[in-house]
Amino acid sequence: MKQTLFIRQLATYFENHLPDARRCSPNTIASYADTFALLFQFLQDRKGIPHHRVDYKNFTPSTMDDFVLWMRSEHNYSSASVKQRLSAINSFMKYASRREMAALPAYTSVMGTEKPKGARMPFPYFTLDEIRILLHLPNTVKKTEKRDLVLLSLLYESAARAQEICNLKVGDIRFGQPTRIKLLGKGDKLREIPISEDVTSLLRYHLKVSESEKQRGKPLFTSQLGGEMTTACIRNLVNKYVTRAKQAHPDLFHEPRYSPHSFRHSKAVHMAESGTPLIYIRNFLGHESTQSTEIYARIGQSAIVKMLTERGNDVSKSVERAGISLSNEPKSSYPKFLDAARGK
Repeated sequence: MKQTLFIRQLATYFENHLPDARRCSPNTIASYADTFALLFQFLQDRKGIPHHRVDYKNFTPSTMDDFVLWMRSEHNYSSASVKQRLSAINSFMKYASRREMAALPAYTSVMGTEKPKGARMPFPYFTLDEIRILLHLPNTVKKTEKRDLVLLSLLYESAARAQEICNLKVGDIRFGQPTRIKLLGKGDKLREIPISEDVTSLLRYHLKVSESEKQRGKPLFTSQLGGEMTTACIRNLVNKYVTRAKQAHPDLFHEPRYSPHSFRHSKAVHMAESGTPLIYIRNFLGHESTQSTEIYARIGQSAIVKMLTERGNDVSKSVERAGISLSNEPKSSYPKFLDAARGK
């Protein structure tokens, strides 16, 4: 069967570009593939176009608007999920339009699709997957990026404010089981935070490389010029790695802006998701009362619900591997390269 230009380019995108050129993880590739499986289902069900006939001419503004409405009405997708799907399609269209002029109108149609407006999060935070991505970005061959890895890891691990990181001295680290760091918070209130063995190892390495092990009064982190670390330095550092992460993973990092405080928010949300009692999170963050901490519990619970409802795809895959069919979808409804990318 003769393939359309769209299908040929999409195959190259999944088989070569994402795993080799972009070095995307299998989970990221599977997420992209799920988006196109959803798109093919829509085009088949609503437009009567089987996957092997889909071409760039089918991506008109009205078709893309219908696709958005279909995701909202038929699948009850949240605004964030719709944006994520559109982002994945846009990423491919951008790739294709740079290689074939025929893809340019389709890219324009996808780019011009109006994204649904959802309720904004009360604060921007990173998912666990996004944190892992950020902490793998520093190039540890470079001296300054080795420092960046230690700083970002400690920023998340301790949920410290940017100013608290700037205030840290070498003597504020108390190595032991566990290692603890002393943070000077708002109102000159001190609190001690336990640190994991992995971050302890990074701190030991950082002190050895910077030759600061016995200089207890020396700042733990300094700027590239050797001067005092400022909150602006940390903000620029976070922006640098978030920018890299957004370029490498356009399907993630949906908030328009992140800050050093996003690491603090993220740690608190992840603690709430894991079932940590509010009283402990309050003490960990140095809050006056649990009223300031309750928002993390609400966000954590909503994140769990979202994960369970929007990642039901993972359960479906496990059930299908056991030989149980959850739908009447024919096995040949998608191109083979797409099924391979989805792990089917």
